[in-house]
Amino acid sequence: MVVIVIMGILATLAYSSLVELISTNRAKETAQTIRTFTERALMDGKRLNKPVKISIVGNEIIADTAVGETTTYKKMSSEALNQGFSKSDDVPVSGAFKNEVISEIRIGLSGVNGDGSFAACFKGYCGGAGKAKNENSFKAYIKRGNGADWGPL
Repeated sequence: MVVIVIMGILATLAYSSLVELISTNRAKETAQTIRTFTERALMDGKRLNKPVKISIVGNEIIADTAVGETTTYKKMSSEALNQGFSKSDDVPVSGAFKNEVISEIRIGLSGVNGDGSFAACFKGYCGGAGKAKNENSFKAYIKRGNGADWGPL
């Protein structure tokens, strides 16, 4: 009977560690998805020489491109976030934009001026990408559970 109780305790400890590991890895994957999609969308804007609007809507990150010289946008590309992850207002880098930004065309370059970030969460675990004003590209960040701080990958 003692052996069965000890095995039950060890199984419970192993299960909780496994759930935490899986959730952390899913948050990392989500962060990388957001970061790479954002960088790719900005490069597509550069190639098209048009502003691109990037936003998270529900559990999908979307890039829209400008139509003509108006403020009308049409869907250029999208990517589903990791299963269960959806838009969150808790972002890794505070700043001018949160979960939506329009790139600028500057001397043949497409980019984001200023700072801000994107984030998606599931059960307290979050993945996101952020850009500080003085940086040229987005960095991936994760948050491991409720109450935890954001940390870079």
